[in-house]
Amino acid sequence: MKRISLGSLVCAAIFALAIILPTGTAAAEEMTPTLTMNGFGVARMAPDTADVTIGVVTEARDAARAHADNATATSRVQDALKSLGIAERDIRTARYDFSPVYDVKDNGRSVTTGYTVTNAIIVKVRTLANVGKVIDTALANGANRVDSLEFLASDPSAAKNAALADAARDARSKADAVARALGVRVARVLNVNADAQSYAPRNVMPMMMAKEAYDAGTPISAGELSFEASVNITYVIE
Repeated sequence: MKRISLGSLVCAAIFALAIILPTGTAAAEEMTPTLTMNGFGVARMAPDTADVTIGVVTEARDAARAHADNATATSRVQDALKSLGIAERDIRTARYDFSPVYDVKDNGRSVTTGYTVTNAIIVKVRTLANVGKVIDTALANGANRVDSLEFLASDPSAAKNAALADAARDARSKADAVARALGVRVARVLNVNADAQSYAPRNVMPMMMAKEAYDAGTPISAGELSFEASVNITYVIE
């Protein structure tokens, strides 16, 4: 008969208990009463830059002509913007499209009647007082679309942090109110999840013809940027 030592039995028993019973820390965490609250915060700041999306659309029966006309007009727009003090690094191509124009005949056959070229550029304006002038200048020099205008903050970190702090205070205020109603108190924070997002005022504009730029200057109001934050905090109560 094979002999089993007492020491082996003790070790086996200890190993089995370690598997079956939770550790002291795990058991304590399972028994710790907690309270989870959501908090919301908002902070605002004035924008200091703007992105204007400007387009040049040309049409011609000949593909080469449509392309050449667009290249000439787009270059004229960019040169005019640079004359306002817009740096070359602040002008970038957002979209370039070259498409045939079709005419569907009575027999259902499609015939190419010409070509359309679209060149859209994004202009970063670092002096907000010049936004209207940038739009007017572009339209006066060959642009015939203003697709969007978006106001931005070059450094939004302070506003985002303020929104997060506001959200954390909101969550704690709610937790304290619930804890008082239950006859307990908030002891400490167990877990935190946080998120912050920005919402910039964005204007989407339909096509604007260059003649409109001569009729009146374009009035622009930047308004404020809004930064919203949310937190989900779990507190230990006692």
